[in-house]
Amino acid sequence: MKALPPVFLATFLTASGFAIAADNTVILQQNGTANVATANQDDPAAIGNLIHQQQSGKFNNAESTQRHQVDSTIYQVQDGTLNRAYSLQLDGSENHSNIYQSGIYQQASTLQIASDGSSATIRQQGSHNDAEIYQYLGRDNVAVIEQVGSLHGASIGQYASYHSEAYIYQQGSGQRAEIAQDGADHYARIAQQGIDNRAEVTQQAMNNSVDIMQSGYGNDANVLQTSWYNSAIVNQDGQFNSADIIQSAGFGPAGGNQAMISQSGALNQALIIQSGYSGSASVSQVGSANTATVIQH
Repeated sequence: MKALPPVFLATFLTASGFAIAADNTVILQQNGTANVATANQDDPAAIGNLIHQQQSGKFNNAESTQRHQVDSTIYQVQDGTLNRAYSLQLDGSENHSNIYQSGIYQQASTLQIASDGSSATIRQQGSHNDAEIYQYLGRDNVAVIEQVGSLHGASIGQYASYHSEAYIYQQGSGQRAEIAQDGADHYARIAQQGIDNRAEVTQQAMNNSVDIMQSGYGNDANVLQTSWYNSAIVNQDGQFNSADIIQSAGFGPAGGNQAMISQSGALNQALIIQSGYSGSASVSQVGSANTATVIQH
């Protein structure tokens, strides 16, 4: 049987939008004007993977790469104008990346490297939103970012992390949220609605949890936990409130601290620092320009 020339094969695959090689599958579907989709699974060590890209609208760009990856999937769906999606999965297995965007000038990227059984999901609706998920050297991690509105920014990084979960939900305009976790069995959630609220979470060691909820304008929340079995809750409603929680302890399985800050009103400030074991602190403020500081060892 006469071999088909390379030019013919390339033309056939482009026209059909469907390709299979080394048990990998690529499906590309586009409807609109000047959209660009790129899928790369040419590495011989990429086996049993799927990339599915779907775009409608104008000037959208979707790019996916899977190398040294086994039994993993990437889904990218974009509708609108000037949206960009990028996904990379490298040196892992059974990972899943999903990006869904509708609107104008959204940007989303997921990177899962040396990870197994992890999932990353980004959903954005509106304009000029940006979301990033990085998961390196871990297993069974879950990261989700959902943003509705405009000018939001969100980032989740889980590094050398195992069985951890991170969630960011934002509505309104100009929200900023960041979660960084390393270690094992962490949980972090940030939920914000309103305008120009900020939240940041950093967790290390094991079995820490954070829940931040903010609504209003210009609120700021920061949580840092570096020991074991700590939990923190921040709830702020109003304008220009500020909350900070720092919980740490010595080496080994130490910690077990609990902290909660609840503020409603304007220009309130609260700080909790716990550096010992099994501490508990709670601050509740209603009104304007109140200040509270708790330091425990």
